[in-house]
Amino acid sequence: MILFAAIKMQPRTVAALTRIQRGVSGARWSDPEKFHITVGYFGEVDDDHAEELDRELARLRLTSFELSLKGVNHFGKTEPHSLWAGVNPHPSLTRIHDHCRVAARRVGITMEKRKFTPHVTLAYLKKDASIDRIIKFEQRLADFEAGPFLVDEFLLFSSWKKVRGPNVYRMEASYPLLG
Repeated sequence: MILFAAIKMQPRTVAALTRIQRGVSGARWSDPEKFHITVGYFGEVDDDHAEELDRELARLRLTSFELSLKGVNHFGKTEPHSLWAGVNPHPSLTRIHDHCRVAARRVGITMEKRKFTPHVTLAYLKKDASIDRIIKFEQRLADFEAGPFLVDEFLLFSSWKKVRGPNVYRMEASYPLLG
């Protein structure tokens, strides 16, 4: 199964994100119930490693904190492939990400080495998406802000591929943040 750790949004933040999902031809907008901030992507993991990973992730001791979203952007310099809302930096968010990396290493899971760019995926772009519309979307929402919202847990999800349509996410475990 494919596993990833993430933070879910509160309903008010989900509503703010949903309101901006428009104006780009060739965008396949993300379902609001799937909005999340990935803090660790573990990839394909067998059951034994998943169980060990769960134990390691549960070891984090951290108090709850607040996050907020700011601005929008896209991934893919020469061929844009997704639109996203940015997350304002927070040391506790970085700490969760670092903990995910250490937990994965301890159980023998190799995570990708990509720079951690906390974000919420708004849409995946088709190859023929208009770069002009993407730029206008980003300009229109340059001052977009949502939150703050309370982060009092992070979650472990599995992702299951469907024959057609987006993957199905299933929550596998919850890790509460104290305080």
